[in-house]
Amino acid sequence: MNHFTKLAGLGLAATLFLASCEKDEDRVVMQPGTSLAVTSSTNSAVLLQDNASAKAVTYTWTPVDFGFQAAVKYTLQFDKKGGDFSAPVEIEAGNSTSQNLTVAELNGILLRLKVSPGTAGAIDSRVKASVGGASTPLVSAVSTFTGTPYKVFIQYPSIYVPGSHQGWAPDKAPFLASVNSDKNYEGFVYFPDASTSFKFTPAPNWDNDYGVDAAGPAGTLKAKGGDITIAGAGYYRFRVDLNTLKYMATKTTWAVIGAATPGGWDKETPMVYDPVKKVWKVTLPLKADELKFRANNAWDIDFGDNKPVDNIPDYGGENIKVAAAGTYTVTLDLSQGAGNYSYSIEK
Repeated sequence: MNHFTKLAGLGLAATLFLASCEKDEDRVVMQPGTSLAVTSSTNSAVLLQDNASAKAVTYTWTPVDFGFQAAVKYTLQFDKKGGDFSAPVEIEAGNSTSQNLTVAELNGILLRLKVSPGTAGAIDSRVKASVGGASTPLVSAVSTFTGTPYKVFIQYPSIYVPGSHQGWAPDKAPFLASVNSDKNYEGFVYFPDASTSFKFTPAPNWDNDYGVDAAGPAGTLKAKGGDITIAGAGYYRFRVDLNTLKYMATKTTWAVIGAATPGGWDKETPMVYDPVKKVWKVTLPLKADELKFRANNAWDIDFGDNKPVDNIPDYGGENIKVAAAGTYTVTLDLSQGAGNYSYSIEK
């Protein structure tokens, strides 16, 4: 009995010791034996979609020694310039001490951090090293990268609008897009002349085309129909339904309106069309408030931006917030067919 009691006592003592060690380990804050430093192969870049698969930048960092053998996990983090990394864009690097980013990957990071396409913007980056839930992660000093992203173009089913406004060349014609792939197409086309003749083609060639059905009601199309003619120069919104062979053309002029603008919600500020860059623009003082885009001094056609805000205008969308007062250039680009519209508000 005494021998058994001694063994039981030793077992209990060992159990208590192990439990105590386990609790102490839970409280451990591991101290690294070396610092963590990160470098990048370049600190700036102008990105082009044609080079999407090419390498844009390589991040390299020193391996971390936590003072004991451990599997270290590295995470490359990005935030807007001056951000606190409370909600960073992250790329898991595993146990590697370097990470390559392609043009497409870096472009996506810049866009997610709200750098406007075609505009140089700064973002911060750092590396986080950790060895599991029991340790406090180690993070590197922050470095800054300046990049100019491109707008990501989404290829929707399209029809083309060749005509007298561009030399009857379908391979170079503006196009309308079907966001839902349902043969309903939308887009905007600029006609510079007092009278314009054109057709719709389902491909950038003349293999098939749709023109006016002279025997039908206004706005009716038929295969290999006659030339469609519109009187009046201007910027036209087209909606074409190839299911019903109907089309609508609405001439538009664009403006900004809202509490952020000089005229408030009562008086809009007109924008000016740039036929070279194919965008609407205006430079004006703005307050820290809200605005929208609208056409033809009415609310029949207007754009806001629904959450999450992505600088892609939404028909009838939520008011667009201006964070701080100042003089801004506001740009609306409707040249790339439905689904690829964009806007920017740059101080």
